[in-house]
Amino acid sequence: KCWPMDAGRFITLPLVITRDPETGVRNVGTYRMQIYDGQTAGMHWQTQKGGTHHERVANDLGKEKIDVAVALGGDPAIIWSGSAPFPPGLDELAVAGFIREEGVEVVKCKTVDLEVPAHAEIVLEGYVIPGETRVEGPFGDHTGYYSMEDHYPVFRLTAITHRHKPIYPTIVVGRPIQEDFYLGKATER
Repeated sequence: KCWPMDAGRFITLPLVITRDPETGVRNVGTYRMQIYDGQTAGMHWQTQKGGTHHERVANDLGKEKIDVAVALGGDPAIIWSGSAPFPPGLDELAVAGFIREEGVEVVKCKTVDLEVPAHAEIVLEGYVIPGETRVEGPFGDHTGYYSMEDHYPVFRLTAITHRHKPIYPTIVVGRPIQEDFYLGKATER
């Protein structure tokens, strides 16, 4: 929790991994997560983002849930690629591998049918039930203003794995210039 009117504690630098239920195409996005309790969190999938598209497809197909993995930490190229606004269908881990000049090693999750970067510090596994929402926010956002509360999907936790003595990565957002400015500057360049 960084700012006085934040609705609660937030994970601000997650790599949220989903697959399109129809095509199997992976998406890695940086979507903040508001912690509700030990088992649930708000998933701030904005309407134009890949995770939201995957949830919509799952809903249209009548799927009961969509698997979600959240990788925290690891190689900076992977963290950056999750925040970059790539065209739909472009695999963020492939871009990170291109930048690194070496592929990104992935490992299978324990409770969901997804792969995560093998060198992540912490991995949260779970799912979203299409159409299930809960109020998320307000949140002191990148613009320097609060994004107001609204309904967003609920992430339900099924497992946590981590390295020995993991390092928890986070980023402070809010009135510019904060840490997120430099991710944006790299993307702009």
